[in-house]
Amino acid sequence: MKLFGVLMVFAVVAAFAQADLSLLLPGEYPVPEWVRPGLVVVYQYEGGIRSAGGSAASGSGFRIDVVTNVENNRVYGIEFLILVSLSTYEVMIQPIRVMPLMVFLHPGAIQDLLDQAGMLAQQGIVVRGGRVSENSIWVGIEDDVSSTDIWVSDEGLVQRFQYLVREREGSSVVQSQYLKHFYIDWPDIEDFPPVSQENHTYSIYVSAYGMTTPAGSVSYELLNTQGSILIYRLIQYSSGMSIPAEIMGVPSFGPFYIHSELLEKDVILEIPEIGFVWQNEQGEYGVDSVVYFNGQECFRAALDERGLIIGVQYLQEGFVIITELAE
Repeated sequence: MKLFGVLMVFAVVAAFAQADLSLLLPGEYPVPEWVRPGLVVVYQYEGGIRSAGGSAASGSGFRIDVVTNVENNRVYGIEFLILVSLSTYEVMIQPIRVMPLMVFLHPGAIQDLLDQAGMLAQQGIVVRGGRVSENSIWVGIEDDVSSTDIWVSDEGLVQRFQYLVREREGSSVVQSQYLKHFYIDWPDIEDFPPVSQENHTYSIYVSAYGMTTPAGSVSYELLNTQGSILIYRLIQYSSGMSIPAEIMGVPSFGPFYIHSELLEKDVILEIPEIGFVWQNEQGEYGVDSVVYFNGQECFRAALDERGLIIGVQYLQEGFVIITELAE
């Protein structure tokens, strides 16, 4: 099934997002003024997986990070990840989500980590790094399973990263290269919308070749609030199995809501150089928030007047994944 290969690439991407980066993000150093809500950082992105038997799958595209909040010296925001399969040239988009963003890393945190290299080596963690050019600092962290390499500017802007996972079944790698950054008019929203305090369940379907098949469900339950960050328990049910995880929300955007101030905009984000547009359109329930890539619709969320997501459709390399509000 051609979907499997690029789904595996996205699994590697998810692994990077869930990797323990606490060594690099201690939250002890202040975030500079240039890292603020409305900052957009664009990266060229590639991911691939190779099995021990020699088979491989890979995708290339873009990672787009939009800063929405800075909390306790950590940067949070919305991440878009769009990949094009290098074998079929079809588009996949990762569901849009709020997460800690790896767009800024304080050089002081890197130096602190390098100073701890001897102690970390006793725990089986190899840390290397240093200055590699006039305006670039590198740090690498490696254990017996994975390695992470990050290059940052003297200002702390993440210029490049690479994440490698080694397993008996094969190896997986994702890497990105900085392209540009700029600012958009992001609304200054401090209060969470009432809908963010609710719990919701969505049914999941897969549509392909004129057929739509049930594929499980996903539930969101509010756990706690940490300043301007909400933490939800996410439980995905599929094939008789439940997969628990945690997911974040901020006042402007969450796993099942978008703030009305964002929905009032015609165009939220446009990047002509890569053919990316995130805009709002008239929808059946109120507003549809839609993402286009090179003129192709790849994500559509239908929302009611409260900003609650009623349903979502997004592309997965020739397939359409559909989620619909169940309760």
